[in-house]
Amino acid sequence: MSGAEQEGLRRAVERLMDGQREALEVIRRALDGDTPAEGTLVDLEDILQGALDDARAILGMEDEDEGDGT
Repeated sequence: MSGAEQEGLRRAVERLMDGQREALEVIRRALDGDTPAEGTLVDLEDILQGALDDARAILGMEDEDEGDGT
């Protein structure tokens, strides 16, 4: 694996981890009652989908089928 490939993987993993941290914070706020529950799932979907899309773009996979049935 080349240095460029390793760097791309590192960046993709960092982006996924950032998305996970952000999603956990949204969950914590919802559980603490700081945010309306009805918006929490939408926020989580946006955060996690954004992290996935960013990671796929970093890895050059943005045009591949995601297999989500849509």
